[in-house]
Amino acid sequence: MSKSISLFSGYSQKENRTTNYCLLILKLLYEENPKYLGEVLSAVLGEQVGDQVGVQFRQQEKRSKSVPDGLIAQSAFTVYIETKNFDWFNDSQIANHLEALNDEAPGLKILLALGNFESSDEGRFAEIHTLCTTTYQGKVVFAATGFENLLDALRELTLPKNLSDTVADFGAYLDEEGLLPNWQYRLDAVNCAGIVEEPIEGKVYLCPATGGAYNHKRSKFFGLYKWKRVSHVAVIKAVVDLDSPTTQRVLWKNVPGTDNEFIASAREKLGRWRPDRFPTRVFLLGDLAETEFWKDTKRGMQGSKQYFWVNAKDAEDLAEQLRGRGWSEWREG
Repeated sequence: MSKSISLFSGYSQKENRTTNYCLLILKLLYEENPKYLGEVLSAVLGEQVGDQVGVQFRQQEKRSKSVPDGLIAQSAFTVYIETKNFDWFNDSQIANHLEALNDEAPGLKILLALGNFESSDEGRFAEIHTLCTTTYQGKVVFAATGFENLLDALRELTLPKNLSDTVADFGAYLDEEGLLPNWQYRLDAVNCAGIVEEPIEGKVYLCPATGGAYNHKRSKFFGLYKWKRVSHVAVIKAVVDLDSPTTQRVLWKNVPGTDNEFIASAREKLGRWRPDRFPTRVFLLGDLAETEFWKDTKRGMQGSKQYFWVNAKDAEDLAEQLRGRGWSEWREG
């Protein structure tokens, strides 16, 4: 049985609460100005649907058999939303949604998969896109987007203060529930005493593929720590676990590339720096940029790594931001 959208949803399951809040903020946008909803849908769907949201007022528009002086019309559109608090969607469930959506009244029909897309597998919905093109002849549109894209679209709007505050609260909720890809703003400063050559010369960091001290949060940047300072930073291109000479898995892909390419690179670097050492976790690094990010408190790093929140477009940008700064000035992540 369906329920109305409410500030007080009463749902116990996180996914249902998240769906309620997403729909609620879209409802508030529409009630304030249908144009706001159209702009957000256009941004997250990649479709120019803005003109089809809300009532249209036109004058002297020619029709098939007449030219009325004035016309007030509203195009039909239907949007289905499937929400996940992670980035795994079931193709059969999506296919069932498409079939039901196709049976809706005529007009624009869109199925939106809204989730926390941490990985970058561009081919995950290939069969669904093919289904839309072949079975439904393009009459049903499918799009997948992350919560961060929805939040970015909301923040782009120039809203009244009450709605702007609501968007801020919505962003805080998504963050608290772990629905935003915070890895994009994280620096993993790693104690590299004794292995400086591997990161600097080999553009790689190697550690045992086990938990505990060697279990790293997904991060965009790697920081080489030694002698109470981070001396170099780099983008983490990918992280690969090499379990044996024939078994492996890609943990993260932070930049474009195929699994096979990253696995081949990881095996080449392991073969050079630590031959036949299994299981090993391989951090594939981009170009390292020099910096001076000092631990300005007593004693060295406590533990093997330390995280910091950062916001930089690349390693050079981050190195410049950190140069000459102390850890006490930076928020830990």
